[in-house]
Amino acid sequence: MPDTFGTPAYSADGAIAAPHYLASLAGVNVLRDGGSAVDAAIAANLVMAVVWPQMCGPGGDLFAQVWSAADHTLYGLNASGRAGQGMSVAAYRAEGLTSMPQRGTRAVTVPGAVDGWFSLHRKFGRLEMSRVVRDAVHHARHGFRVTPTVVSAIRASAQLLADNGGGADVFLPHGTAPTPGDTLRQSDLADTLEQIGRDGPDVMYSGALGGRILAFLDSHGGGLTGDDFHAQRSEWVQPLCVDYRGVQIYQLPPNSQGITLLQMLRMLDGFGVADHPQASAALVHALVERKKLAFADRDTYVADPTHADVPVDLLLDPERARERARHIGPTASAGQPHTVGRSVDGDTIFLCAADRDGNVVSLIQSLYAAFGSGVHVPGTGVTLHNRGFGFNLIDGHPNALAPGKRPMHTLMPGMALRAGSPWLAFGTRGADGQPQTGLQLLNGLLDFGLDLQSATEAPRWAHGAPGGRYPASALVLEGRFTPAVAEDLAARGHEVMLADAVDQVMGTVQTIQVDQSRGCFIAASDPRGDGVALAL
Repeated sequence: MPDTFGTPAYSADGAIAAPHYLASLAGVNVLRDGGSAVDAAIAANLVMAVVWPQMCGPGGDLFAQVWSAADHTLYGLNASGRAGQGMSVAAYRAEGLTSMPQRGTRAVTVPGAVDGWFSLHRKFGRLEMSRVVRDAVHHARHGFRVTPTVVSAIRASAQLLADNGGGADVFLPHGTAPTPGDTLRQSDLADTLEQIGRDGPDVMYSGALGGRILAFLDSHGGGLTGDDFHAQRSEWVQPLCVDYRGVQIYQLPPNSQGITLLQMLRMLDGFGVADHPQASAALVHALVERKKLAFADRDTYVADPTHADVPVDLLLDPERARERARHIGPTASAGQPHTVGRSVDGDTIFLCAADRDGNVVSLIQSLYAAFGSGVHVPGTGVTLHNRGFGFNLIDGHPNALAPGKRPMHTLMPGMALRAGSPWLAFGTRGADGQPQTGLQLLNGLLDFGLDLQSATEAPRWAHGAPGGRYPASALVLEGRFTPAVAEDLAARGHEVMLADAVDQVMGTVQTIQVDQSRGCFIAASDPRGDGVALAL
């Protein structure tokens, strides 16, 4: 059995995997109290908003897939927000902008997460929302002990938080960042979460909380109005699917980038992945070149399908995929420049949960960059995302900024079925790294026969890794790849750079595998985060 850093959790009664231990504990306690998998996932997400405040919260967006055991159906939810009526290519160009701003009020679209939580809860919840939010409110009001992950994010974002609202007052009291083990309290966020749990989503979209957010945005040049907030609705969507090695892999349709993972899997049809050693240069090269092709399509076509004609059938056409893969040669191709801004930090949380009735949820929620737009609305505890950065200012482009439109979105919760029943809930944080990490996880499980923990922990690579540590053109390898592999890839023309042996730039995977033959859930958490997998 391969050596691993962590240990999976096994249970027939329910399980959860989240990237912070307090979130997993909240989720498993909800399951213990009779909550559904969705109740547990929402509870864990709300705790993540407190304990990883740089990554998620009520000011962000949400996507989910839910397997409903009662009707043997997989549901998809798109809870991403839309651009305001004052947000257009012409309006931004009139301000002198030539590309989408990454930070500040002009990068803020309507936050969709709050409506997403209640859309999930109305359909699949069992407990009162006041119970679901309980642990998050407690940790926000009474404080929690910060980890190095949070401390590092606060230190790196100190100036951003000071320049864009009340964030510095919360996260840098007395002008000083916390150190690991210090207590961080967020009393305004506690009040907001308590109010959301008590009064529902209208608090955000037509009530006092939304009004306070809009007033702050209006006074600082934001492009959103009360009508924009009031019009926000989540959308139930039909997940897309491709077959890979006899397993049906599901992702949400555009505006999610999930289709890029499905394209990469399509391009592996007929390619003997397992004929190469898992960490070999030949295999990494083959996968990276397929990634470049899929991302070129993503940046050309993926957009809000209510505003653009996204050619989903073309993108998933098996013959087109095979033809494109045939042109991959032994050396690195140049790839194609992004038509959106450089992938940001990938500050996102992914978590998954399952309950004793067989329901399984795959949920992802994000502020996009670390602390999102940097806009922390005083008195609310809410940090607003910067999802507007996912648009471009190219006239006629499918993903061009326009009122009421959703941007191309990096969030992509994964689900896989085998023989018509759930087999795997999977996902990760990491912006552009998400489809690349998903590919490597599935290769480990389905091509190399790794167990769940080993596949989660295996050395990873990322081309165009998120954040500012590496050039957009770099192929970044974790330090557990051998020097010979790095040298071989460099000789093929890749711009190879080395990360730490276990590096958070590679994402933070959470997974739950369903062993149907034994009636057992197997949950695993990535050592690249602060998480654990827990089971009843």
